[in-house]
Amino acid sequence: MSDSRAPRLPAPSLPLTPLALAALLIVAELLVIGMTFKHGIAFRCLDNWPRPVCETTSRTLAGLYCAIAATGLFALLRPWLFRDLLARAGHDARPLTVNGAGFALAMLPVLFLRQGEGTAMILPSFAAWIPGMALILGGIGAWLAPRALWARFGRRAGPALAVAIAAGAMAPMIAIRLQPVWDMDAIAGATFSAVHWMVGALGYDVVADPVRRHIGAEGFILSIAPACSGIEGIALVTIFVTLYLWLFRQELRFPRALLLYPLGVVASAGLNAVRIAILLILGIEGQPELAVGGFHSHAGWVMFTAVALGIIALARRVAWFNRAPAMAAPRAPLPPLRRDPVAARILPFAVFMLTAVVAPAISPTPAMFYPLRVILLAGAVLLVWPALRGIAWRVSPLAWAAGAAVGLMWVAIPVAPSVAAPPYGALAGGMAALWFVFRGIGTVILVPLVEELFFRDYLEGRLRGAAPAPLWRSIGAIAVSAALFAALHDRWAEAFVAGVVFSLVLRRSGRIAEAIAAHAMANLIVFAVAVATGNLAII
Repeated sequence: MSDSRAPRLPAPSLPLTPLALAALLIVAELLVIGMTFKHGIAFRCLDNWPRPVCETTSRTLAGLYCAIAATGLFALLRPWLFRDLLARAGHDARPLTVNGAGFALAMLPVLFLRQGEGTAMILPSFAAWIPGMALILGGIGAWLAPRALWARFGRRAGPALAVAIAAGAMAPMIAIRLQPVWDMDAIAGATFSAVHWMVGALGYDVVADPVRRHIGAEGFILSIAPACSGIEGIALVTIFVTLYLWLFRQELRFPRALLLYPLGVVASAGLNAVRIAILLILGIEGQPELAVGGFHSHAGWVMFTAVALGIIALARRVAWFNRAPAMAAPRAPLPPLRRDPVAARILPFAVFMLTAVVAPAISPTPAMFYPLRVILLAGAVLLVWPALRGIAWRVSPLAWAAGAAVGLMWVAIPVAPSVAAPPYGALAGGMAALWFVFRGIGTVILVPLVEELFFRDYLEGRLRGAAPAPLWRSIGAIAVSAALFAALHDRWAEAFVAGVVFSLVLRRSGRIAEAIAAHAMANLIVFAVAVATGNLAII
């Protein structure tokens, strides 16, 4: 079907699951890269490299976030193109290894970037970052569709997609250039007033100077200058709304659609005030470095991009903004996310990994937030539970025995107790006991379920291919899944052995429940010994 004959509003036919999973993976990887190099190592870019190099590096990541969002916006306009493109999405898991290799290459400069080395490592760093980013994007692109479908998609999408991606990639730079258009002083004043009201409403006694716009308490003072007005986020929302109005100009009802501009500006300014209020509270509570670092990072671009897409999604659903909502195409009977077997094996693991990245960004003792991670992970599992009901939950005694052997092996290898503060931070009494309860639920129940569904059931199954698989391919699938599983653990050698055992348990019976049970038994033994001895470092 040609574009001119396509229905106007076929958004329900958009294959959201593969696109959402791919976007989630890329954003998580870019967040890890950005947060690591900006806050996770002893290296401050502006102290060592020229300012243009640092600004270009930072805005490149922000541009990638925005390009991903722009692609999603285009998918709303041409869903049938994406439906054809993604017809084979996820059928071959090998490109994910390319994506992982790109991520590892992009993280390589962590090994040699050090404070005070000057410009010596600029070329080696970019020699790792540029091909690393190419492999990250190329791997996820190949996972979504083979080259032939991408070529056909490019021919059919035409220049409109190129314009949308280019506009998204340039959005951070354009947002900076648009600053003089706005009365930043007035916006900064409104931001100051909103932040003062919010922290006061939460019971904090702060000292505020409305003339110089200084606000804070107990040795932590913020200056809400025009640069802190959130103008970049406002400009970003303005760019995305403009792009949306251009792409959907035939479907929108003007001048009503122009109201999206003030809606986006108000939402963006409000989010910025909330962001600064959180920053201020963190500083007052004794975490100034976390405050200044954790909320002045690439995560800010992600939040403002989400606001922009949220405003656009609202406009798509509100008939008042659309010219002919009654002519929308009927909803296609797509499999919902809750019943998608692929999403059931990937989405909880993605939530697990994303929370592992976000926790260190919001606290110097990230393990203290483990109960919150358990709640979010449980929510993800419950969301996709209908797709997991078909699992045969029969478990043989051999699976329990194999898990017990792994657990005993794990605790038999000595690990020195950690000299750092306990992972539950300053919690004591009942709160500390509650932390241990959540830690046990996560370690013994949720983590085995989520990790086995992803590593053994999904990843290893994709690598092994259709049965009967050649012996070399089965061995390779076990080795790759065990190696990636081990990469998530500090004790990688023990984790690799455990991964191989869990794979063999699965191969013997063909039931993923056996691997989950073996993993759960191993974790139960490790957790019990850790609690009994007080050495939580063995977990």
